[in-house]
Amino acid sequence: QSRQSCTCLFSRNVSGGVLINNCLNRAANTNQKTYSKMTDPTLLAGLGCALSVFLCGLGSAYATSHASMFALRHQDLMAMVPVVQAGVLAVYGMIIAYLIQSRITDSLPTADAYKFFSAGLSVGLACLVSGFGMGEYLKQCNEGELFFVRKGKAEPKQGSASKKFSFTTFVFCLIYLEAIGLYGLIVALFLVGH
Repeated sequence: QSRQSCTCLFSRNVSGGVLINNCLNRAANTNQKTYSKMTDPTLLAGLGCALSVFLCGLGSAYATSHASMFALRHQDLMAMVPVVQAGVLAVYGMIIAYLIQSRITDSLPTADAYKFFSAGLSVGLACLVSGFGMGEYLKQCNEGELFFVRKGKAEPKQGSASKKFSFTTFVFCLIYLEAIGLYGLIVALFLVGH
């Protein structure tokens, strides 16, 4: 409707720059009113909660599935370390979701709602990528039939020396893969806290 009225004004008075300027200002105000009606702060904050839980859980589930297969292949209790690390990614999402939902009120400003939505996305996407990285790393360990050896725990029947690796190196690689999710949590905490 705004474009049609602009066309009419333009065709009536080509030299009327004031009329065209007024028409464009009216169209801009109409778009801003429509835009402000479409953004419900409570919905944005709720979506931030949902995305943080869903995306963190998705990354955690992917990593846990490969970590569980890794743990089943080893007879050592320390093989559960990757499972625990993968599960922590879902906890990051729960932390942010709890903080966001505790700040949702009827008078929530739109700017804060966007911050909460961004916080949910930042932790969710970071944990999704972190979980995917952990899962792919563990998948390669599983497909290569690699197994870790702790000091004094070597068993010669477990295969060739080329398939053995240090448990410390293995855990450090997982820690740095999980740190990606932690960075997303830190950014989300800054967004929710300010």
